[in-house]
Amino acid sequence: MLFGAFFSAYALLRFSAPEWPDALSLLDFNYAAVNTLVLVVMTIVSWQARRAPIASARRLLLVASALALAFLMIKTLEYRGEISRGLVPSVNTFLATYFTLTGLHALHVAGGLVANLWTLAGVGKVPQAMTHGRVHALTLYWAFVDIVWLLILVFVYVV
Repeated sequence: MLFGAFFSAYALLRFSAPEWPDALSLLDFNYAAVNTLVLVVMTIVSWQARRAPIASARRLLLVASALALAFLMIKTLEYRGEISRGLVPSVNTFLATYFTLTGLHALHVAGGLVANLWTLAGVGKVPQAMTHGRVHALTLYWAFVDIVWLLILVFVYVV
């Protein structure tokens, strides 16, 4: 619901604006492309953990966690580059919505990373069914995070 509201606000602001900057001239699409790859691979790894035995699932969740952390580090580098060029939310509505959408998404990636670590902490301490339930919930969450990122990629970076 939250992202739905933000995407609706983005569409309303974008189509009511008399002028809208070209995102590709302001933003470095290479960061977005790499982050897309990182997220998709991370979600695939998470889904593999869903069907794996506990020991393998643990390793896969560690890999997925490392990829989630990589996404956040890449996003931080991207933000740092933009801010150093004076591209901050107060410059225009496009940048305000860009930082809002991508920042909210990054918070969801950070939350998913915490959930991964929480699940890893429970491996071996709770019954196996509970751990599989946690991994199942995580995979659905990461699929949602991917879908939201792909929408951000298309609507903010490309279109």
